[in-house]
Amino acid sequence: MAEKLTNEQQAAVDSRERSLLVSAAAGSGKTKVLVERLFSYVEREGANLDDFLIITYTRAAASELRGKIAKALTERMERDPGNYHLRQQMLRVYRADIKTVDAFCTALLRENCHLLGEDARGHALRPDFRVLDENEAQVLREHVLARTLDDFYDHLTPGGTLLADTLGAGRDDSALEDLVLELHAKLQAQPYMDRWLASQEQLWHDLPPRVEDTVYGTLLLSMVRRKALHCAALLRGAAEEMASDAALADKYAPLFLGVAEQFALLAASAEEDWDAAAKRRVDFPRLTAVRKCEDEALKAKMQGVWNGCKKTAKGFDEGFSVTSAEAMEDLRAMAPAMLALLKLTADFSCAYQEEKRRRNAADFSDQEHEAIDLLLGADGQPTDLARTISQRYREIMVDEYQDTNEVQNCIFRAVSRDGQNLFTVGDVKQSIS
Repeated sequence: MAEKLTNEQQAAVDSRERSLLVSAAAGSGKTKVLVERLFSYVEREGANLDDFLIITYTRAAASELRGKIAKALTERMERDPGNYHLRQQMLRVYRADIKTVDAFCTALLRENCHLLGEDARGHALRPDFRVLDENEAQVLREHVLARTLDDFYDHLTPGGTLLADTLGAGRDDSALEDLVLELHAKLQAQPYMDRWLASQEQLWHDLPPRVEDTVYGTLLLSMVRRKALHCAALLRGAAEEMASDAALADKYAPLFLGVAEQFALLAASAEEDWDAAAKRRVDFPRLTAVRKCEDEALKAKMQGVWNGCKKTAKGFDEGFSVTSAEAMEDLRAMAPAMLALLKLTADFSCAYQEEKRRRNAADFSDQEHEAIDLLLGADGQPTDLARTISQRYREIMVDEYQDTNEVQNCIFRAVSRDGQNLFTVGDVKQSIS
């Protein structure tokens, strides 16, 4: 007999006419809810198993999920052997679209790559394109990057010279190579890579007067405030916890509470501006000896909290080693190098893409971005192809949703019906931890 669903799980199974995100920890039955929801459509509404697109994140997980669905179907047929509609699903379960994002995009491209057109050099992706594995892609990236860097050095601009000198050109190019590859990898998580690069160039062209108004300054001040409040809470909590040991509380608690207050003041200063935060220092007095401590394990734990917060405060000192004006001057001085880095990354990305097209090949990231080109227009609205595909599916179901990125979310929204028939399950806390 199937295990009974909780009230919350049953609500997730029964909810209709809107998109739904089910977030819960590992082992809490999220996939079970997905399977039960699938069969609620089949048994109550006469749907077929191949009316759904079910996405998960590895081939093994897709195979396992198909097995769970087949098992659930078998159990239902045993309980209701005369149900003709259920018997029909035994054929459909193996035709159902239960696949990885990569597999979905590969199939989409093979059917529709003629809609992509040619690149600047006249290369078009053909239906028999080859998907590069990561090792092949890495070798090809290194080959193309070497060629791109040769051209970069042959046509050095003042900004390019500053970039090269800053990273030690002439002695070792590895730092620049690593930086370009790292930025290129981060670029793959952007649905519209060209737009993102253009937006970053604009930021460096139009630097604001104050460092706290830059993206860098805003993020740093926000991080300092968040970490300072966290340390203050840790130290106050530690002071309360050590109350069980009188000797420890007598020596340590006043010091912990004093430093906690300093962290709170730093958090408040970070709300004001850069210089206010830079002037605020968190001083850690030396912990005095505790000779009559009754709980050595607690003492060690308290020292661990103290040292962890001390390390955090040292990081703040390094971040605020200069004034707002000095930091802004440094950013302006480095702007030409950053613009050169963005152009170099764009040139490499373009050359890498052209080389893959020339070879009629694609890597995993290509397939997702090419899928976006097929499914979304320049205005961000679904194309005719996307609307046609959306009619194939009663619902788009996504397992392990915490593993998605914004590129994949764009794909899911494009093939759903105005984003209204998406059902996603996952441990969302994992994606923000």
